[in-house]
Parts: sequence; structure tokens; C-alpha cells
Amino acid sequence: MNFNTREATTDDGEELLELWFEFTDHLSTFDDRYRAKEDAAEEWLSYFEHQLVDSKYSTVLLAENDAGVAVGVLEARVVGEHPIFQLERHGQIHGMYVREEMRESGVGRQLLNGATDWLQDRPRSVSFYRIDVVSGDDAAAKALEEMGNSPVKQTFESTVQS
Repeated sequence: MNFNTREATTDDGEELLELWFEFTDHLSTFDDRYRAKEDAAEEWLSYFEHQLVDSKYSTVLLAENDAGVAVGVLEARVVGEHPIFQLERHGQIHGMYVREEMRESGVGRQLLNGATDWLQDRPRSVSFYRIDVVSGDDAAAKALEEMGNSPVKQTFESTVQS
């Protein structure tokens, strides 16, 4: 099956929302806190339309099959330099999701290649990106490593007791 990737527009909001809910369902199998809130659809659409579309420093890439149906998505944004560390401005990939039936078909690789191209273009001109994987999603971590990504940190969490 062939597919195409492109930058999403406001017209894609409803279709992307469907993918976003599939993504939250997937994440919640590893951590129940990733379930969508009651008003999540409205909040996400507003965020998408006002902060991601037509922005110089953030975008949403959409992968579609030959029939024009969305099969994968990712959000890319540029994040600033660290004030103390020698960590330069770089890309951050959020919400990368590929429909289960399309995994291992090259959709994820094409989305990341598109994000790489977008991040390298002016005015962004960053030299690397980071992408988070929820703990327990070993398949996603393995796929990212197979695409040439390397783990650089682990995030730990603890409850705060009063």
C-alpha cells in the first residue's frame, strides 16, 4: 500500500482528532492517565488550529493512504536552547502515532523523514530532534531504534505525599 505525507491544515482537524483518540487509547494501555478527558476533543481542536497550523516553529504531519485516509500523524516543534547545558535548540516530536494495521509499512519512517526535513528548513535549522516513548511501549522503542534513533535519557516519576 502506498501513502503520502504532508503538513496538516485546519481542514484536517476532525480526521486528526480520530487519530489522536486512537493514540490516547494506545497510550492508556500503558498508563491509564493518558485516557482523554471529557472535553478533550474541543480542547485539542483549539490547540491544533491556534498553535500548530501555520506556525513557524510547530507543525503536524499527516500520512494518508491512496484513498486519502489518515494512517499516521506526528507533531513536531522547535524547543529552545537550555540556559545552563550545552543543549542547543532542537526539535521535539510529540504524539507520533501510526495506525496498527499500518505499522511496519514505512509510515513511521516517512513521517520522521518529513519531520527531519521540516526541522532542517529555515528558519528552524535545527540539527537533531527528540521523541518520547511511554514506559512499557517496547514496540515503539524498538521501531525508533531500528530507524536510527538512540535513547538519551529516562524519566522517573514519584508520587508526592502530603
